[in-house]
Amino acid sequence: MSETTNEPRPDLTEILSSDLQAFVDDILHQEGGIDHFRDLLSVEQLATLENRRKLDLVTRAGVSFTRERDVANILEITLNTARKLTNADGGTIYMLHEEFANDPIDPARVASRELRFVALQNETMNTFLKGHDIDMMPPVPLEVDGEPNDGNVSAYCANKRELLNFEDVYDAEGFSFDGTRAYDEANNYRSQSMLVIPLEDHESNIIGVLQLINRRGEENQISAFTREDIELVQSISFPAAASITTQRLIDEQAVLFNSFVTVLAEGLGEKSPHTYNHIRRVAALGEALSESLSRWDEGMYADVRFNEDDMAEMRLAGWLHDIGKITTPEHIVSKQVKLQFVMDRFELIAERFSSRIKDARIEALEQQLKAVKDGADHNALDLIEQQFQAEKATLSKKLAALFAANRGGEFVSDDTVALIEELATVPVQQHFKAKVIMDHGYPMVKSVEETSEPGALVDDWEKENLLINRGTLNQAERDAINLHADRSWRWLMALPFPRKQKRLPLYAGAHHEHLNGTGYPNGIEGKDMPMQSRILAIADIYEALVAPDRPYKGPMKLSVALGILGNMVKQGKLDGEVMRIFLRSGDYLKYAEEFLEPEQIDEVDIDRWLADYYIEPVPPKEH
Repeated sequence: MSETTNEPRPDLTEILSSDLQAFVDDILHQEGGIDHFRDLLSVEQLATLENRRKLDLVTRAGVSFTRERDVANILEITLNTARKLTNADGGTIYMLHEEFANDPIDPARVASRELRFVALQNETMNTFLKGHDIDMMPPVPLEVDGEPNDGNVSAYCANKRELLNFEDVYDAEGFSFDGTRAYDEANNYRSQSMLVIPLEDHESNIIGVLQLINRRGEENQISAFTREDIELVQSISFPAAASITTQRLIDEQAVLFNSFVTVLAEGLGEKSPHTYNHIRRVAALGEALSESLSRWDEGMYADVRFNEDDMAEMRLAGWLHDIGKITTPEHIVSKQVKLQFVMDRFELIAERFSSRIKDARIEALEQQLKAVKDGADHNALDLIEQQFQAEKATLSKKLAALFAANRGGEFVSDDTVALIEELATVPVQQHFKAKVIMDHGYPMVKSVEETSEPGALVDDWEKENLLINRGTLNQAERDAINLHADRSWRWLMALPFPRKQKRLPLYAGAHHEHLNGTGYPNGIEGKDMPMQSRILAIADIYEALVAPDRPYKGPMKLSVALGILGNMVKQGKLDGEVMRIFLRSGDYLKYAEEFLEPEQIDEVDIDRWLADYYIEPVPPKEH
């Protein structure tokens, strides 16, 4: 006790109108604590001050629970506040962790339940740990050999949902405190009083356990926790549990939606592996480029920064950017050759060539038979055979040239065009003609009729497709492919995204838009094209150009792909500054080293690229 003093007592109103928490903390943390001021304040003033201190702690905790999004921080605040309310020297919070059985009959069956350390504090030991800092602490199983682990106080509290209050754990019966004794011995500490409270959610399900140790009374004497202590701790443990549950539900909904998106992408991969690979690579590349741009500290985008929510939104936009391809027919998405239409129709052309050769053989035999009847010699018969063999060889040569024309490329030569035009006029005798209709995007033979009209070695559809000048898609198929962007846009716009992700449909759906307004599906241009879409546009085109697993084209060299991107920058289609960061950051090369074949990675002169292609873009408007 301090000695009696004649100094006037301070005005309690002035004390309570000042920064109360700072004042109280100053009192409590000085040597002697509140005893140092006992002779300055009356008993009533001290009680009022203590009540205001506790009220302030509860109020501050409540405000923090409504604002805090990180569960680990909520738990730390809960434990810290509970200790201060009860003057506990230390404490621990465990969270319940459940593992579900991989059981298709009952996927909700719990395989194991345990309490895991998530926060640990001890003022005497100057220990304040949370999260990964205490991963080395072994979890507490709620069951051992199929039976409740009732020998452990925390497990008992969780299993029975009972509050436990010990005046001295060393004298407690029915529980094992071997771990507590070992901790005390190792750290020269003495655990004495202990309060163990279950944490429950709004449905009365156990979510964790709060444990407080060594309540300090006057002159730091250790005493048992009181009924008031229990009520005070419960006054924050309930809203804390509600806040944790709310945040968990939010997190679980986000995880559920993200997982659903990746499952959709994997579903695309079931029918088109290269489409799934494209989606996941674009998502990864878009995220990497976003991080690089966010760290960039010079140039016109030096002030662009993406926070955690922005990055999560960008990651999701990458996974969703091609979601519209779900309904694009696979024979279009993976069209390897020009005549592929569910099946490669070149097989039909080969059959027609075989039929034409057979017809030529019949014609030759008929000529030889007539020659024999007319008394011709062997020389005349040999000549007919030679003419047949010559025609057969010519047809074989033309078929080989046509086979090469079925492969996609950058152009079709004049000789190939002439060959296709010629073969489209060569007749082939047919006796039946099938009437084909389109049913849900796929061909179906509706009827077969007899006919005397000759067919051709190459029909009109085959001619149109063989004359495709670039790639393997005809215009109708290219339009069908391009529709995926419109579908992605429309489908995503129909989803009720939360406020912080309302622009995600724009980011994902506009990856085929161009800054000069020539893109699709909506012709967005200039400042209206957001940064995220500019990033995804570059990631999407770069991945498509250099992908080594496309069934319809061979792998492209790195320098060639970057040249194509450079021309698109020069034409005003892509953001030159984002491309500059993409190159200068080394992201283009990191991606190449991870995903490309070694022979694709050649030398790229970045300075030369910038000199040849860089054009400063119109920056996106701020939202």
